[in-house]
Amino acid sequence: MRITLSQLEAFYWAAKLGSIHAAARHLHVTQPAVSARIRELESTLDVQLFDRSRQRATLTDTGQSALRHAEAALHSSRQLEHYGKDRKLGGKLRLGADECSANVSLSAVIAQIKEHYPTLALEITVDVGAVLNQKLNAGDLDMALFTNPSTSDEVTDIFIGWMPFHWVAAPSLRITADPFRPEHARGQHIATHSPPSTLHTVVEQWLASGGVEMTGLSTTNSLALIARLVASGHAIGVLPVPLLQDMLSMGALRALPCEPPIAPARFHISYLTASHGAHIDAIVDIARHTLTRLNFLTPVDEASA
Repeated sequence: MRITLSQLEAFYWAAKLGSIHAAARHLHVTQPAVSARIRELESTLDVQLFDRSRQRATLTDTGQSALRHAEAALHSSRQLEHYGKDRKLGGKLRLGADECSANVSLSAVIAQIKEHYPTLALEITVDVGAVLNQKLNAGDLDMALFTNPSTSDEVTDIFIGWMPFHWVAAPSLRITADPFRPEHARGQHIATHSPPSTLHTVVEQWLASGGVEMTGLSTTNSLALIARLVASGHAIGVLPVPLLQDMLSMGALRALPCEPPIAPARFHISYLTASHGAHIDAIVDIARHTLTRLNFLTPVDEASA
């Protein structure tokens, strides 16, 4: 028996979306059809792809390896499918991005999209994740790149990797604690995003793990301003690792090894389900492969949920 693209799609989307139900909705087929295609694929490969003892569609170790091959096969299939058609797609894509992805990787993503779809107009929105989330749910964006979405049933969320964080301080600031623990943050001025936001939650939960309340805060919706406040010694803060690389290498900031480690955030590509089609799949593919090539995220299989 040969492997089919429909089997690979069923397996891929069940793994990415976390359930048979979500995969069926995404593919516009019934749940039994998705389950049957996955069973057929497992039979052909003579392996078990999912751990069925868990409620969520959780991959086995073999399934994790197979997923990489399935993703590559589907990517190649889409490239062939759109060969000669890509350049004809027009219209407008309303694309949102959080500040970290906008500063570090969005230009590369846009370049790849324009290479495939030169007549597609892009309307870019850069904002904090909470605002992007609201705009997606309201139908004011077609797609967004951001962490920890809380979207409606009308939005499909594709988990593509983990966003890591570091505590950072100015090199001139005398913080000698090693590792830096929640109790060491007492008396320190902390700069972070305004709530509700992923960054504010990350800081709040890390401090709470040591019984420390958030006090002495400066809040803003700008990561760049947080970085400047920290670099100038006015505050310490938690920032996404991709945004820090240049500042750390130039000595503008120093990382504070901390205990407990800061939990990474789930990074997603989310889009309006109603707009799903071959071109959306292709653009999701472009964004995911570009972010992976740039080492923007920790891969899905290198951190635990």
